[in-house]
Amino acid sequence: MADAADVRRLALALPHVTEVDSDGFDFRVADKGFVWSYPERRPGGPRVIRTDIAVLYVGDEAEKQALLLGEPDLFFTTPGYDGLPLVMLRLDRVDVDRLDELVTDAWRMRAPEALAGQLGPTG
Repeated sequence: MADAADVRRLALALPHVTEVDSDGFDFRVADKGFVWSYPERRPGGPRVIRTDIAVLYVGDEAEKQALLLGEPDLFFTTPGYDGLPLVMLRLDRVDVDRLDELVTDAWRMRAPEALAGQLGPTG
Protein backbone atom coordinates (compact mmCIF):
# COMPACT_ATOMS: atom_id res chain seq x y z
CA MET A 1 0.00 0.00 0.00
CA ALA A 2 1.40 3.38 -1.06
CA ASP A 3 0.62 6.90 0.08
CA ALA A 4 1.38 10.54 -0.70
CA ALA A 5 4.76 10.35 1.07
CA ASP A 6 5.76 7.54 -1.31
CA VAL A 7 4.70 9.62 -4.32
CA ARG A 8 6.78 12.54 -3.04
CA ARG A 9 9.86 10.40 -2.36
CA LEU A 10 9.71 8.64 -5.73
CA ALA A 11 9.04 11.79 -7.75
CA LEU A 12 11.78 13.82 -6.09
CA ALA A 13 14.30 11.01 -6.72
CA LEU A 14 13.97 11.62 -10.47
CA PRO A 15 16.23 14.15 -12.25
CA HIS A 16 15.20 17.80 -12.53
CA VAL A 17 11.85 17.42 -10.76
CA THR A 18 10.24 20.41 -9.13
CA GLU A 19 7.41 20.33 -6.63
CA VAL A 20 4.72 22.95 -7.02
CA ASP A 21 3.33 24.41 -3.81
CA SER A 22 -0.14 22.93 -3.36
CA ASP A 23 -2.50 21.52 -0.76
CA GLY A 24 -1.41 18.04 -1.82
CA PHE A 25 1.43 17.05 -4.12
CA ASP A 26 2.22 18.31 -7.63
CA PHE A 27 5.39 17.34 -9.49
CA ARG A 28 6.76 18.61 -12.79
CA VAL A 29 9.69 18.12 -15.09
CA ALA A 30 10.52 20.81 -17.67
CA ASP A 31 7.40 22.67 -16.44
CA LYS A 32 5.17 19.72 -17.40
CA GLY A 33 3.11 17.94 -14.76
CA PHE A 34 3.54 14.19 -14.50
CA VAL A 35 1.93 13.29 -11.17
CA TRP A 36 -0.27 15.31 -8.80
CA SER A 37 -3.03 15.02 -6.20
CA TYR A 38 -6.51 14.50 -7.56
CA PRO A 39 -8.58 17.73 -7.35
CA GLU A 40 -12.00 16.15 -6.86
CA ARG A 41 -14.83 18.37 -7.93
CA ARG A 42 -18.01 17.98 -5.92
CA PRO A 43 -21.29 19.38 -7.25
CA GLY A 44 -22.23 22.59 -5.50
CA GLY A 45 -19.04 22.71 -3.45
CA PRO A 46 -15.37 23.57 -3.70
CA ARG A 47 -12.91 21.09 -5.09
CA VAL A 48 -11.23 18.81 -2.57
CA ILE A 49 -7.57 17.87 -2.99
CA ARG A 50 -7.37 14.09 -2.55
CA THR A 51 -3.87 13.02 -1.52
CA ASP A 52 -5.01 9.39 -1.47
CA ILE A 53 -5.47 9.54 -5.26
CA ALA A 54 -2.73 10.41 -7.74
CA VAL A 55 -3.34 11.77 -11.23
CA LEU A 56 -0.76 10.30 -13.62
CA TYR A 57 0.20 11.34 -17.12
CA VAL A 58 0.02 8.22 -19.32
CA GLY A 59 0.91 9.52 -22.77
CA ASP A 60 -2.05 8.60 -24.93
CA GLU A 61 -5.61 7.31 -25.02
CA ALA A 62 -4.54 3.74 -25.82
CA GLU A 63 -2.42 3.50 -22.67
CA LYS A 64 -5.17 5.15 -20.64
CA GLN A 65 -7.76 2.62 -21.81
CA ALA A 66 -5.38 -0.30 -21.26
CA LEU A 67 -4.89 0.72 -17.62
CA LEU A 68 -8.57 1.47 -17.01
CA LEU A 69 -9.76 -1.81 -18.53
CA GLY A 70 -6.90 -3.97 -17.31
CA GLU A 71 -6.81 -2.85 -13.68
CA PRO A 72 -10.10 -1.16 -12.75
CA ASP A 73 -9.38 -1.74 -9.06
CA LEU A 74 -6.34 0.59 -9.32
CA PHE A 75 -7.25 3.10 -12.03
CA PHE A 76 -10.28 5.24 -12.83
CA THR A 77 -11.22 8.39 -14.66
CA THR A 78 -13.96 11.02 -14.60
CA PRO A 79 -15.76 12.93 -17.37
CA GLY A 80 -13.54 15.95 -16.65
CA TYR A 81 -10.56 13.94 -17.88
CA ASP A 82 -12.20 12.71 -21.10
CA GLY A 83 -9.84 13.13 -24.01
CA LEU A 84 -6.84 13.75 -21.77
CA PRO A 85 -3.96 11.26 -21.35
CA LEU A 86 -4.48 11.07 -17.58
CA VAL A 87 -5.67 8.42 -15.14
CA MET A 88 -6.37 8.48 -11.45
CA LEU A 89 -4.62 5.92 -9.26
CA ARG A 90 -5.94 4.72 -5.89
CA LEU A 91 -2.77 4.84 -3.80
CA ASP A 92 -4.09 2.55 -1.07
CA ARG A 93 -4.41 -0.26 -3.63
CA VAL A 94 -0.96 -0.10 -5.25
CA ASP A 95 2.36 -1.36 -3.89
CA VAL A 96 5.37 0.92 -3.82
CA ASP A 97 7.26 -0.98 -6.53
CA ARG A 98 4.38 -0.56 -8.99
CA LEU A 99 3.98 3.08 -7.96
CA ASP A 100 7.68 3.62 -8.68
CA GLU A 101 7.19 2.15 -12.17
CA LEU A 102 4.14 4.33 -12.86
CA VAL A 103 5.71 7.57 -11.59
CA THR A 104 8.92 6.91 -13.52
CA ASP A 105 7.00 6.14 -16.72
CA ALA A 106 4.99 9.35 -16.33
CA TRP A 107 8.22 11.31 -15.79
CA ARG A 108 9.82 9.74 -18.91
CA MET A 109 6.84 10.76 -21.06
CA ARG A 110 6.99 14.38 -19.91
CA ALA A 111 10.76 14.91 -19.69
CA PRO A 112 12.71 16.21 -22.69
CA GLU A 113 14.31 13.34 -24.61
CA ALA A 114 17.87 14.22 -23.57
CA LEU A 115 16.83 14.31 -19.92
CA ALA A 116 14.80 11.09 -20.09
CA GLY A 117 17.86 9.35 -21.50
CA GLN A 118 19.68 9.97 -18.20
CA LEU A 119 17.72 7.11 -16.65
CA GLY A 120 18.80 4.67 -19.34
CA PRO A 121 16.53 2.39 -21.36
CA THR A 122 13.08 1.45 -20.13
CA GLY A 123 12.66 -2.04 -18.80
